[in-house]
Amino acid sequence: MGTEEDHRNGESNNVDNPSEKEKIDFYTPGLVLTRKIFLWAYALGTIGVLIAAFALIATMPKRCPKERTWYQQNVMYKVYVPSYKDSDGDGIGDLNGILSKLDYIASLNVKTLWLSSLYEAPTTGIKPNGMESNFTAVDSKLGTTADLSALIRAVHKKKMKIMLDFLPTATSNNNSWFIESRSSLDNAKSNWYVWENPYNGGPPRVNWSSTENNNIHWQYDNLRQQYYMYYDIKERPELNFKSSSLRAEIKRIFSYYLKLGIDAFNIHGMEWHFGSGSTVNGNVRPSFSVLSEWNTQVAGYTDTKYTFLVGQVPNDVNAITVSQSCKFNALYLLTYSLLPNNGPLTGTGIANVVSNWIATVSMSSPNRYPHWMLRNQAKTRVAASFGRQYIDALNFIMMTLPGVPSSYYGEEIGMIDSTVSYAQTRDPLALLYGPTNYATVSQDKTRGPMAWNSTTNADFTNGTSTWLPLASDYSTVNVASQVGSVDSNLERYKNITAFRASEDLLKTGNYSRVMATNEVFAFFRYSSSKSYVVMTVANVGATSQNVDIKQYYGTSATTATVKAATRSSVHGTTVQLNNIQLASGEAVVVQIG
Repeated sequence: MGTEEDHRNGESNNVDNPSEKEKIDFYTPGLVLTRKIFLWAYALGTIGVLIAAFALIATMPKRCPKERTWYQQNVMYKVYVPSYKDSDGDGIGDLNGILSKLDYIASLNVKTLWLSSLYEAPTTGIKPNGMESNFTAVDSKLGTTADLSALIRAVHKKKMKIMLDFLPTATSNNNSWFIESRSSLDNAKSNWYVWENPYNGGPPRVNWSSTENNNIHWQYDNLRQQYYMYYDIKERPELNFKSSSLRAEIKRIFSYYLKLGIDAFNIHGMEWHFGSGSTVNGNVRPSFSVLSEWNTQVAGYTDTKYTFLVGQVPNDVNAITVSQSCKFNALYLLTYSLLPNNGPLTGTGIANVVSNWIATVSMSSPNRYPHWMLRNQAKTRVAASFGRQYIDALNFIMMTLPGVPSSYYGEEIGMIDSTVSYAQTRDPLALLYGPTNYATVSQDKTRGPMAWNSTTNADFTNGTSTWLPLASDYSTVNVASQVGSVDSNLERYKNITAFRASEDLLKTGNYSRVMATNEVFAFFRYSSSKSYVVMTVANVGATSQNVDIKQYYGTSATTATVKAATRSSVHGTTVQLNNIQLASGEAVVVQIG
């Protein structure tokens, strides 16, 4: 056997010993170089993997500091601006009217004031999204930019936030953008709208789904000699987000309102205006990636505020990529479907909607949150749909679910729909349907003026008339008649929002369903950091119920303390878990442990 030096020099004579042969080959000059290359490659590869891992960790959703997650804990209050309070006697609500009622709004324990579209529009007193003629001007019937700035300052002074409806996917055909776009095929805004040549002498074709095709219409423009696309009203042409200059202009509008002090935007109607598909000539429907651009624009705003978008996207929740920065780390996913549009109100029905929506949102991203609303300006009010006796129980359910609850103005007092004749109609789409069918699509009935008291015009205006009719029962169902009355809808609403504000479990705790029947829905909120749970039990049935929670909820406890109740006499009492007595439309929130 050779020496160690012989092995390194490849001079051993004992090559018949296999183990020695391995040693000789390992130390040959050629393989030494190969080995060094391999080791360097391995080291660089390992470093690369570590860098990639740290990068992945850095881009994963972060749990943001508490002060940056105000949007996870707020109750929102949606105001339809022309219908809340008129300050100048013209019968149309305005920004100064809202300012005059800000103390009332704050008394509801809500922390975000949500305003409907308020941009300049050609139609007096009607502010549907998509009819804007100027996105950076307040409609003169609603106020001025100075009025908006004053309202923003007052809202912030009360430690509240303010959110705007914004649907920059269509405009009025009186918008200067459209006027320029239709003027020629080669102007600076020529591609800001969806224009198409005729197809075989008729309207263009699209490759979207049949359901979407039923909602798409084309209008021929004699000046440009092309068709433009619209959804429901030909005076509301759709914008084309293939245009980079249009996208830049929309970002400028976001910056404008951020500088004014707006804290959040509701991208209204996303479910209709975004998705996939194209026309036969290549115009592409705006995809959810456009929302990501807007997300980045708001996230990059240099102020110290923390803003977010709200969107109703029930079918495409996973299609949206959301920035993970703490400045803008959330896309609320809003469902207006907590309650059925038609059919019976059941505990099982509500429970199934809740479970399905929470699962959908949770699977999409850790930084997305469910956002609940019983009704909005497009749907019949709760009292009109199901009866006033269920308003309190439904508010208790919504306010104790995980996520963010939003209330539409007037729901806190149990307002019903207004009765609106065709002659009184302001909804432009309803007017197109004529006097026979207008009521099937009109949204005016849910936009009746807020009832402040029982005087003439409900103190909504000191003018001689209101822009839409008041609800028929405003003389008895109004704010003044309910303030201080402990068993009124208004005071019950304040009680449950106050309890939500004081109980961390309702803002950050986990959710678990306990039971659901036709009459009863029960669930609890819990956390490993808490030694107790908070449980909501609501009777949405037509008859009284004696609810035995014990058989559904495994606990050694036999009693619970009532922390909030629709019946004031029950508040603070102790109830037996095997016999919680609830009349029709009643609810309790109890603490166990």
